[in-house]
Amino acid sequence: MKTLKLIGLLTLVIIDFTSCDKIFDRHEPEFVVYNLDLSLRDTSGNDLVKGIGLAEWIPSNIPEEQAQSGSVKDDLYVLDIIVSEPCWNWDNNIYNAPARPGFEPDVNHPKLVMSKYNGYCYLTNDFSVPVNDCPEEKKLTYKLKCPYVFGDEAVHEFVTYWDIPKSNYAHTFERFAKCNRIEFEGNEITPTPMDKNEQSYAAIIILKK
Repeated sequence: MKTLKLIGLLTLVIIDFTSCDKIFDRHEPEFVVYNLDLSLRDTSGNDLVKGIGLAEWIPSNIPEEQAQSGSVKDDLYVLDIIVSEPCWNWDNNIYNAPARPGFEPDVNHPKLVMSKYNGYCYLTNDFSVPVNDCPEEKKLTYKLKCPYVFGDEAVHEFVTYWDIPKSNYAHTFERFAKCNRIEFEGNEITPTPMDKNEQSYAAIIILKK
């Protein structure tokens, strides 16, 4: 009888352990997220992003030049992103999510945010791709037109290369890609993680005019 009770107790313990995922809400990631931060400077080290116009959602009592972050005004740039492996979730021809019933494509058009780190302003973009029904996107091409930064009307391309981690993150719907190389106008730049969790990658781009 004692043996049966012991077996029953062990069974309950095993059940408790296997139900921990439910208790702590562990689940598989649904999206791969690509976070990229670019600091654009001239050959003298001057910050070319500083002073760029920001959207009105910044608190009105904070001057734009003192804001730590904010959405860049839409009329100051055009950002298009090309994925290397076509996917239902992204159309390389319109640089947006394809239209479907009840969905407006423009809500997914790539956006830029200005963020400040260590005294410099960065142009920041986060882009996501579904995990399960899209191929791994290990190469993204960012096509950016921004006269305020570049001083011209040309489209400038940043070709970025990413590793997709296999390990899953508990308690989150996201898996964060790791950027290992950026190609820009014949130069290769090695980005660095912005935080200890390696969820965002930054690079300094020197523009030669």
